[in-house]
Amino acid sequence: MIETSMLQVLVALSHNTNISKAAEELNVTQSAVSQALKNLESKVGFPLLARHGKSVSLTENGQRLAKVAKQYFKRIEETIEQIHLENNEIKGKLHVGSLYGLGKTWLSSRMLDFLSTYPDIEVRLSMDFPETVIKKFEQNEIDCLIMPEHLVPAFADKKDLHSEFTTLVFSDKFKITKDTDLKELLSMPVVFYEQNDPNFYRWCKGKFGVVPRNVKPRLVVNSFGQMLQAVNEGLGIAVVPTHVLKRSHFKQKLKTVGKDFEVFSNKVSFAYHPDEANSYKIKELYKFLLEAAKEL
Repeated sequence: MIETSMLQVLVALSHNTNISKAAEELNVTQSAVSQALKNLESKVGFPLLARHGKSVSLTENGQRLAKVAKQYFKRIEETIEQIHLENNEIKGKLHVGSLYGLGKTWLSSRMLDFLSTYPDIEVRLSMDFPETVIKKFEQNEIDCLIMPEHLVPAFADKKDLHSEFTTLVFSDKFKITKDTDLKELLSMPVVFYEQNDPNFYRWCKGKFGVVPRNVKPRLVVNSFGQMLQAVNEGLGIAVVPTHVLKRSHFKQKLKTVGKDFEVFSNKVSFAYHPDEANSYKIKELYKFLLEAAKEL
């Protein structure tokens, strides 16, 4: 009989390039992984693992068996979830991925609210740079993504969550009105979120129809809160998401030019794996966040 623990090892090895990482994922020793794999190979009668120096990969037959194993575990999870659904319960684990900015300023607090509403579910929130979060999603380590629509992988299913706008913020040190043009703005020091701040350039394109070149920011800081603090201290002007400004304690201290200088930035999407379309956990989280997004 093939034991479930053997199949768990096979699945872990399907998305890890070495045995130590698979062991870490399963919270077991490397020797336990190696022994389970050896036992499984003995039972199926063909090699499952190929070694390439320090790295490993599944053989073609190993990949075929791992695919079936994943489907097997998925069916078990779906059955358990269906039973909880019939009892009006949400239980299990949910791994959510997002970017630093949105994650810190809005999503993390909303996930705390979600946990308060559904105390029996275990949630993990991963915030990182786009390429890192997307890679984890592609490897099925993350169940759903909350991020700008244009960054969502093509293979994922997605739903609209929120339309994001950006606005120019400045202190009393700078005299900016609705008649201020781009040339005049660029004569002022600028605070960027990152070296090539996409919010700033998209805002320029949306407001003035052009993307400026060779903008040299006075300060680059990977935190909206610190950006707003820098603007408040008169270090420069900046472009930030309107929802960030609304939730900041700098809201009453900083100046904007109102709706005249607000520009559509992008749509924030809720993305998930196509085979999770009927997941009750995914559906409930989307409904919860969609309602919460009305405050943005």
